[in-house]
Amino acid sequence: MNIAIIVAMPEEFRAVANCLGTVAARRLGKLKAGRCSIAGHQILLVESGMGFKNAAGAAEMVIRDRAPDLLISAGFCGGIAAELRVGDVVVAKKMVIVSETGIEDLPTAIPAAGLNFVVRQSACGARVFGGTFAGTAVITSKAKLVGMLSNGCPCPVVEMESAAIALVAAENGIPLIAIRSVSDPVDEELGFSLDEFCDNSLRIRPGRVLLTILRKPRIIPQLVRLAGNSRIAAKSLTAALEKLLPLL
Repeated sequence: MNIAIIVAMPEEFRAVANCLGTVAARRLGKLKAGRCSIAGHQILLVESGMGFKNAAGAAEMVIRDRAPDLLISAGFCGGIAAELRVGDVVVAKKMVIVSETGIEDLPTAIPAAGLNFVVRQSACGARVFGGTFAGTAVITSKAKLVGMLSNGCPCPVVEMESAAIALVAAENGIPLIAIRSVSDPVDEELGFSLDEFCDNSLRIRPGRVLLTILRKPRIIPQLVRLAGNSRIAAKSLTAALEKLLPLL
């Protein structure tokens, strides 16, 4: 099977690559990519950059270049459900887009293998959940999301790319598995915005990060905590994909 895995950030790329063994470095247009074979599958791993536009563009490019049988959106997420801890793994059972005007359900073909993976791992006592992936175009307060996603959205998490990938996948009749590891729980509200850290393409720029820290030194403890959480989430994502890929 030809499988394309799309991640947003370098930390997510490394976490996925760690479960794939030897990854041959490639470029897909201007995007960082890697290819490998594992568990009988041909894998293309692509780093899209953050946000809806970057994720959609990467998905379209992957489909043109590779015509994959399956797309996987992988990476980190923020927990909205109170029961979710840092490092917990969530697989999408439902996907929605959240905006100022409300919530829109996305029609997504989710393979049975992804849902079966949740059942198998949960039966073994692993902290793997089936949940709702809430896609947002901007960082949105979790307190607001809790209120919006309280009804009909089991075990919700928030992130910024899977919804875009899901739309492109649906337009091209390609099934999608979205799998994320929690890097920040519901009670962790970010003390900064992406605009402060990123350029207009939502690429993190070290200079902007440094300037933001100089303006807001109070966020330093949170950044240190989030860095530690991301390491936990990365290990958890690697372990989950090592178990998932042979089942596909």
